[in-house]
Parts: sequence; structure tokens; C-alpha cells
Amino acid sequence: MAYSDAFLDAKPTAGYELFSARCKERAALSEVTGMLTAAKQRYGKAVPIKSFEAQISGDLARVTYTYDVPALNQNKEPWVREDGKWKQDDC
Repeated sequence: MAYSDAFLDAKPTAGYELFSARCKERAALSEVTGMLTAAKQRYGKAVPIKSFEAQISGDLARVTYTYDVPALNQNKEPWVREDGKWKQDDC
């Protein structure tokens, strides 16, 4: 999952591009950079996703994915389809 890799490998520009328009209005790239840098320092690098499930309804989805590191697990994380692309909408 590109968002997970960008988040854990501290690639703020790539991660920010996967944010919904609504989330971009709430958080500047500089804030996301700090968040991703902290995640990389804590977890070291991207880790493989262990399981993935998406409940999709039109242009909205709730996504659950897990890792071998339970602190990284996401449960029913909101995503939205914008211009044909899925964007993370948990802001």
C-alpha cells in the first residue's frame, strides 16, 4: 500500500499526495513531514501489510489493515475516491 510505505519510509510529499482534499485543508505538508519523520524514527522503515480489508460504498471506504507491529494497525480507516483515485481521509 503506497500510503503505508510513504508514511513509514518518511516520504512526506508522496504521503501528502495520498491525503484527501479535506485533510490537506487541515494539515500543511510541513506538519505531515514532522509526523512521518517521527514514524520513521520510531519504526525504522516500511513493514509489510499482514492483512487488508476494505468495505466500499460508492466513493467512500473503510479500510482495515494490520502489520506484525500492532501499534501500526488501522481499523476502519476512512478513505474517499477523488478524481478516480483513493485518498486517505482520516484527519
